Amino acid sequence: MAKKELKKVFNLNSYEWWRNHRRVVTFGLFLSIFAFYLGNPFHKEGQVKDTCAKLNSSFQITGDEAMKKLNLKEIKNYNNRELANYYCERYLGIK
Repeated sequence: MAKKELKKVFNLNSYEWWRNHRRVVTFGLFLSIFAFYLGNPFHKEGQVKDTCAKLNSSFQITGDEAMKKLNLKEIKNYNNRELANYYCERYLGIK
């Protein structure tokens, strides 16, 4: 099969395709970038709330796991579970 036959079989004339679909593709790319921009903070907040809920409900995760998921640093003379609980209380506005 020659290149010309392959282009005809698969309709690989990219300029014609782009000319016919550029508005849809451009709008789709803009919409997906905008959705990612809006969704990213909500996703992070959801992860923090999920970690705090797991920490406070029947010990589903340990304090060390919560510290890793919340990106907190360890402090001497404090239990990791207490630190994670303090962070969750302040983040969620409890107290």
